[in-house]
Amino acid sequence: MPAPPATPHKLRFLLNSGFSGANAWFLVAQQRGYFRDEGIEVEFTDGRGAFTAAGRMLDEGFDAGYGDIQATYEQAAHKPGQAPVGVYMVMDVSPSVIILPVASPVKEPTQLAGRTITGHGTDVALNTFEQFASKVGLDPKSVTIVPNPGNWKTLIGLLDDHTSDALFGYSSTSTAAIATAGGKVEERLRFFRFRDAVPELYGSALMVSPKLLHEQPQVARGLVRAVNRGVMDTLCEPQVAIDILVAHNPDESAKVELGRLMDTLDDMGGRERIARDGVGDIDPVRMQAGLDLTVAQRHLPRRPDLGEVFDRSLLPEQAERRPCM
Repeated sequence: MPAPPATPHKLRFLLNSGFSGANAWFLVAQQRGYFRDEGIEVEFTDGRGAFTAAGRMLDEGFDAGYGDIQATYEQAAHKPGQAPVGVYMVMDVSPSVIILPVASPVKEPTQLAGRTITGHGTDVALNTFEQFASKVGLDPKSVTIVPNPGNWKTLIGLLDDHTSDALFGYSSTSTAAIATAGGKVEERLRFFRFRDAVPELYGSALMVSPKLLHEQPQVARGLVRAVNRGVMDTLCEPQVAIDILVAHNPDESAKVELGRLMDTLDDMGGRERIARDGVGDIDPVRMQAGLDLTVAQRHLPRRPDLGEVFDRSLLPEQAERRPCM
């Protein structure tokens, strides 16, 4: 590896949230000096949800970010040439779910008709619900959607007191909320998983601005390489990654965050797929299908080309993207 430049390239990076088990690889890469090795100095900013990352990157001038790729489709449709571009896919499947009480009479997605689903207004599941509904034969207009900015304790309380029939969210987030309260998920919640109904959809990806991609491609390539090293370390030694996380923020529960990380591993495609294919790449045919579905169901003003929303050219070789699992 060539020596890093004397003056590092400073990059502003927008996370999907604060550091957690679900994105611990970024902190691992930072703490182990992988960005420094590439001549990069990263300034991380906590995000406000994965679906907001693409829009905030564009509006607030971030160089890089981590968030839901479907939001990138929407930004590209509305603002061609300005939207961030995915360069390293982390979540090979959609992590979104519709969360039900374990005793709910709703057994099939079509039975959500006439029901109320609550979620954060910026939740990925809420903002990709039209795609889900189109695949399960559910009219999205038959469902009452109630945005609610409450924390997860509050939201799960809406299920307990029958104020809401279901919630939008990620399984890892709701599972962590139950675990934090000392409960058992299997005794409290059931899920309709988007990945089962809408396999065309992906989840969160590392994104870069068009300016960084086109004007400083070697810096962008170094960023991808450093993040990949952090992902590989995290998957090889998840407990070590959580130890780094808890050392950074002692208020975090190691047990809860390790559980969140292991749930996120499923959203990355699971151990078998990761061991076979590695992390970071996409299936262009599948992504095109998800892009087309999103354009149609979200009534976007144009259909971006696949290259506008994801660029595979910065990926390390596949052997470097296969962790020791």
